[in-house]
Amino acid sequence: MQEQMKILDYDVLVVGGGIAGGESALNLANIGYKVLIVEKELSIGGKMILLSKVFPTLDCAACITTPKVSEIARHPNITVFTGAEPLKITKKGEHRFEAVVLQKPRYVDVEACTGCQLCEEACPVSVTDEFQFGLIGRKAAFIPFSIASPRAAAIDIENCILCGACERACPPGCIDFTQTEKKYLVKAKAVVTATGFKLFDPLKI
Repeated sequence: MQEQMKILDYDVLVVGGGIAGGESALNLANIGYKVLIVEKELSIGGKMILLSKVFPTLDCAACITTPKVSEIARHPNITVFTGAEPLKITKKGEHRFEAVVLQKPRYVDVEACTGCQLCEEACPVSVTDEFQFGLIGRKAAFIPFSIASPRAAAIDIENCILCGACERACPPGCIDFTQTEKKYLVKAKAVVTATGFKLFDPLKI
């Protein structure tokens, strides 16, 4: 039996929620296009959030990124899927694309989460924080970073021991271990690919 996918219609699909994808989405949304951003990480913002200053003007990276991320989150013409990536993109004709998008479970109701971090305080599991390059630790229940968007917790299910401490600590009761992967069939008139890059490790030279 063929898997049933929810069908979504947008003017533009933007793959990647970093500064390039976000700026593209804002420019399109501001002239009236309905845009879907698909970002594989738990927050939009991309690599620019990791930087202190940007070349050649030495402007503060966070001072540029934070208002952009906030504007994207509030824009009525932009929808954001985090923890998601396209499995396949097919051109069906002139200005007709179809993408199969897989969204992984966050195990938290994003709409209900207040970002209070009580789940993080209650979680007994500590692991290295990949966003901080393993220099510090984080909990299995965590918010990726201070200016994450959405500012909602997530459960690292690979390291979670299912003790229930986060569920008991959460005032709105938004921890949901019943969440499963979702697949969407996204129809769009155009696709923007802004999938970013991997930081180079100079120690390999």
